[in-house]
Amino acid sequence: MGAESGTEKREYITDQEALTYKELFKRYLKLYHEKGEEVTDQEWLEELFRKELPDQSDKKNKEDAEEIISSFTEFSERRKSVEAYAERGLSDEKWVADQLTATAGGLTAAETGMKFEALDDALYQKNVELAQALERSSDGHINMNPNLDGNMAEHLIADTAELSGYLQGNSVKVEVREAYTANSVDVRAYNLKTGECQNYQLKFGKDAQHTIQMLESGNYNNQRIVVPKEQLAEIQEYYRAKGSNKTITDHIDAWGAKGKAYTKEEMKALQEEAQKSNKSPEYDYSDLGNKDLALHVGKNAGVFALQSAAIATGFNLAKKAIEGEEIEAEEMVPLALKTGADTSVKTVAAGALTVAVRRGAFKILSVSTPAKVISSIVSVGVENAKVLCKMASGELNLVQGIDQMRRNTCVTIYGIVAAAKGAAIGQVLIPIPIVGSFIGGVVGSFAGSNVGSAIFNAAQKIRSVVKSAAKKAVSGLRRFVRKIGNSISRLFGFA
Repeated sequence: MGAESGTEKREYITDQEALTYKELFKRYLKLYHEKGEEVTDQEWLEELFRKELPDQSDKKNKEDAEEIISSFTEFSERRKSVEAYAERGLSDEKWVADQLTATAGGLTAAETGMKFEALDDALYQKNVELAQALERSSDGHINMNPNLDGNMAEHLIADTAELSGYLQGNSVKVEVREAYTANSVDVRAYNLKTGECQNYQLKFGKDAQHTIQMLESGNYNNQRIVVPKEQLAEIQEYYRAKGSNKTITDHIDAWGAKGKAYTKEEMKALQEEAQKSNKSPEYDYSDLGNKDLALHVGKNAGVFALQSAAIATGFNLAKKAIEGEEIEAEEMVPLALKTGADTSVKTVAAGALTVAVRRGAFKILSVSTPAKVISSIVSVGVENAKVLCKMASGELNLVQGIDQMRRNTCVTIYGIVAAAKGAAIGQVLIPIPIVGSFIGGVVGSFAGSNVGSAIFNAAQKIRSVVKSAAKKAVSGLRRFVRKIGNSISRLFGFA
């Protein structure tokens, strides 16, 4: 089994790697055709890995084979689920977001270390604002006021709400007003689309009774009240008993932009640490909720299917690897592409890719890439080749074909996030379009020259249609996924 070559990370497939994969697929297709009917696909894969990867343990061979076969079933089930969303008029991106949110199951996002580049500037700016708010103007040291936690609460609660809105794509601005006159508004949230605003008063007494006293000493009728998380129930009950309909909460929720809630103890601890270290707190991605992050991932997931340059490159590499070779079509390949009976072809394709990757002969993917991730990429490649076949035959028009490919890709992205378990997900997500398209192109070529040509031509049509529309979105998303790293699996509880 080959070793990884240093820290080399690539986003392309070399001509030699393309030829290596094509030869493996060709050889394994023949081996599969010769297997007895009593031999299951999993058993066939295990035996293949024993022969082709002699340094790999029997246990690992079995695990890889099991993961590959099970992932095909999971892909099919998820594909049905996303189709059900489409029938209800819901987007495939929303399907991804909902799956991630459900998987998160209430886990916190703490210490994920995620670096979504789209948010870097926003987080940096909020950290600067927070640091400035806590400094003494004379010498730059943290303000030593014993009640500094109140000022910190205003900024932390306001800023996490605005960052939440940023993730959801909302036009929401939440500002700390720094007004100190009687009954003045502490925080104001603006809906930049409608011009509406919401006013908030934050009171952080040492306990519920002290917070109530602070509220009773002022007139905040035109404001929503934000209090410490652990005091919320008692304060709400106090005002209900008075017959008040005052809005009392522990966080800001403005047009879907939802900030964090804090306890008095948490805020005091932040104050003491800041004053002791002379360093203000800093926001990171643990300050954003799983649901917000899931929506952000989901919103961008479909863009992968529109990476026209990568798709065309993948198919062209496959075409080049086959060029000049007389390919004898195996009956099961055209059957798989036209009827959907594709498990056999996917098994061969995944076996070939696993061997190439494990040997270090396909460096766009790490040798330690989980087998489920490998099979997920194979699935999207074969599924998209099937879509292109339907487009070539007229069964699907161009718009329908692009929609189908988007759904396939969204299912794959979720499957990879769920399967990666600590692998460098950012390094896996980026190659999906080129590797998947290459696999699809190779498989299509073995369906016969007519089918192969039809697939290549349909792929070129998609490229010409989506090229300009996708260019900007893809550029931003590629930066985005590079920043994901290992932590998305921890965030959503997969690790």
